[in-house]
Amino acid sequence: MDTGNLKTLIKEKMHNSYLEKYVKTPVLSEDKLFMLVSILNNTDLPDYKKESYIISTMLVQMALDTHDLVPKTNDSEQSNTDKVTKQLSVLAGDYYSGLYYLLLSEIEDVEMVHILATAIKEINEYKMQLYYREIESFDTFLIIAKKIETLLYTHVAEFVGETTISGIAAEWLFTRKLNNETQHMLHTGTSTMFSIWHKQTSSNDAITIRVAKNHINKETVTVRNRLAHFPNHLKVVKTHVLETLNEFPFENRTIVEEG
Repeated sequence: MDTGNLKTLIKEKMHNSYLEKYVKTPVLSEDKLFMLVSILNNTDLPDYKKESYIISTMLVQMALDTHDLVPKTNDSEQSNTDKVTKQLSVLAGDYYSGLYYLLLSEIEDVEMVHILATAIKEINEYKMQLYYREIESFDTFLIIAKKIETLLYTHVAEFVGETTISGIAAEWLFTRKLNNETQHMLHTGTSTMFSIWHKQTSSNDAITIRVAKNHINKETVTVRNRLAHFPNHLKVVKTHVLETLNEFPFENRTIVEEG
């Protein structure tokens, strides 16, 4: 299925001129869309179901991302405009989430509705841990962050019975995310992900970056080793993932044998 066409369909589904006037629309993740399309394309599902599953799942992702843009504080000195924007951001996330239910109801797919609803519930529970509970180590923080980043896609893959590509999905998606956050921290001194951790601990940036780099290397080893056993019909997926891994500036490739 063509990712360009799917992006257009997703944006058309999301379009609401009133909300877009006040609410920042999150960026559609190219990595997540690529992984989702690859997973669904490696199944025997009819095309109409593949398209519905992809669009529905990405609408859920956009809903989750929109809610993440809502400030976590209730400042009494907020202007009326800020308060309205905050309220509309919440409503926008709910609106995008409702669209997935509508889309799947049109093809009467109750099972997929349940799968996505379960994923949303679990992701929100992990977010509560990340934002509001004391976490004992940065490694634990990264494990929870990985769940938030990838649960939606591993749930869908399990539901459709795809096991080969989904075997690298979580590691690749989170490694890409972690690499982007680490690079942003190195170049700008800030990171949305790491700022959540720094609010809970006295850990400094140097330690955070060192642990993040070690985690990236570990996850990259896992992905590369699994890619070595990919079947020939998944060569396009393998090539794309390897190319993205090769962009990492601090990956220790000498410890991996690609096969």
